[in-house]
Amino acid sequence: SSHCGSSSHCSPNQREPTAQRLASHLIMGPRVDSLRRRSSPALVGLIAGGSALLLCGQVGFVPTGVMQQLPSSFGQSWGLRQPQAAPPRTAVNAGATVMPPGVVDTSMVRQPAETYMALAEKGEANAKKPIIKTLHQSIVSGCYVGFAGLLSLSIAGNLGAAAVSAPGLQKMVFAALFPVNLLLILNSGGQLFTGNTATVPMAVFEGKATLMELVKSWVVSILGNIIGCVGFALAAKKGGLLVGGVQNLAVAMTMMKTSIPLGQILIKAIMCNWMVCMAVFLSEAARDLGGKMVGIWFPISAFVAMSMEHSVANMFLLPAGILSGAPITIAKMVVKNWIPVAIGNAIAGTVCVAASYSYAFGALGK
Repeated sequence: SSHCGSSSHCSPNQREPTAQRLASHLIMGPRVDSLRRRSSPALVGLIAGGSALLLCGQVGFVPTGVMQQLPSSFGQSWGLRQPQAAPPRTAVNAGATVMPPGVVDTSMVRQPAETYMALAEKGEANAKKPIIKTLHQSIVSGCYVGFAGLLSLSIAGNLGAAAVSAPGLQKMVFAALFPVNLLLILNSGGQLFTGNTATVPMAVFEGKATLMELVKSWVVSILGNIIGCVGFALAAKKGGLLVGGVQNLAVAMTMMKTSIPLGQILIKAIMCNWMVCMAVFLSEAARDLGGKMVGIWFPISAFVAMSMEHSVANMFLLPAGILSGAPITIAKMVVKNWIPVAIGNAIAGTVCVAASYSYAFGALGK
């Protein structure tokens, strides 16, 4: 017999079978019991495979961007949205394609037409925002521009001999660091004059805002940006941060930016804000923070690396240069840089971006 009963010489696997195994032997015979033991792993694998297949069939794994119909019993534990009625249109989801109940849009990026309409809704919200709130958010946004400007000056201004032997390296370092300001502003509900030169005109073109509301938005946002940027420059000076390489680079940039001929500075300003507004466009198109970061970073780095002129950035950099010892008067700073750059930025936002995409996707093209 293959069984050793209660003998102490038996190994644990050879000891008396349990009642269940004994019953199997008595009823079905030892061959069936052996078959059952050998097939147990296969049975477990079959159950696991069937469960996985059933789950895949319920979830409906599909490529990104494909619409799928979810079962009514499907919950939220897998990170997908619960099927429900379409949400009300807001400044956040405006312009998105309306989905029937139970259908989930899994795409990571909005279509261009959807992005344009979402920005027009955002421009409407900015245009109708109370003055005190616009001013507050503009001041905070000016401080964020100051943070980015000081960061760029601190690193690029202290490259030492590398900056002399490879001037392009210093410019690229500055350009790589500066976009952090727009990342902070666009993802915290900030107000930037340069962005409002595109979004608010979009709202006007689509009949969602008036010209008076546009003027109010532009004037208040540019005033708040000046307060935030100049205040941050004063804080940096008081904190002893405008020293060494930071001081030298700030002075050099201020001297250069106030010596550009009028025609050149206008062209640089138009090109600059075209890139900035496209960064706003791409950020709005992306549905996740990583996509927004990519959409912001490259256009902003591009305009900085190409030495273009951004009015709000200059609201920090030039005061920082004057506070660092640049022999430039406030009047010269305003007349030779701030005013022409603001005009060029407004042209870019209104014409190159707002009017262009309204013609492509909105009212101007109908």
